[in-house]
Amino acid sequence: MRSPQGPAGRHIARKTARRDRVPSQQQKRPARILLPRICRRKLWNKKKRCRRGALPVLLVLHEFWGLSGSIVDKAQGLADELGCLCIAPDCFRGETTDFVPKAIWLALSTPQQRVNTDLAAVLRWAASQDGVAENFPVRVLGFCFGGGKAIGFTTTMRPDAATFVFYGEPVLKVEALAALSAPVCGIYGAEDPQPTTNRAAAARFRSALAEAGVEHDVTCYEGVGHAFWKDMGQIERRETPQIAAWRQSTTFLRTFFDG
Repeated sequence: MRSPQGPAGRHIARKTARRDRVPSQQQKRPARILLPRICRRKLWNKKKRCRRGALPVLLVLHEFWGLSGSIVDKAQGLADELGCLCIAPDCFRGETTDFVPKAIWLALSTPQQRVNTDLAAVLRWAASQDGVAENFPVRVLGFCFGGGKAIGFTTTMRPDAATFVFYGEPVLKVEALAALSAPVCGIYGAEDPQPTTNRAAAARFRSALAEAGVEHDVTCYEGVGHAFWKDMGQIERRETPQIAAWRQSTTFLRTFFDG
């Protein structure tokens, strides 16, 4: 499988056949490409491939920690559940951290336009792959920092793309949201103290989407705060409300996949 070429290419694509750990500074990986486990061997084997057009595409954008192992695990879970080619781009281009001040700096120093450029390159690359559906519809899902960048990308670059925002800062300008021709889903925690992602922000997002005439489903889960879905272990243990958020997200995405 080839990585995309061009200025942003080195930051975009690398195939992986396993779940990955958080990349160290000595071994930076520019992105993760997750295939459904049942399709991995067939899709990229020259003699045995999944039928052409079998896989839809989902972009999964990381939190302000960078492209971590937990995001890769979530992307793999979505790939397996939905039978899609799931790409988790590294919006920080090789930087990860567990130090909050640095995470804030990384988020603030990564402009929307740069993310837009990288995501556009990802989608051009995806369109060239043998197993991907021709003229595939685009879906973009993001967590926290990535949620804000997801809705920023779709409102400015891909209004035809379905958007899923996990506790990310919403776009509230009605004129920007009105450009969207695909649905939007948002999930927030009722106990989130952050003014840009708290209960009131979720309500403003819901109202703005309604005023813009965009099909939407914005839910605020009680009893949890920001970034309440930590890892896939919570889904495997059927913890509440994480399992409800998982079902909401996979139902939304599957509906859009199926048209």
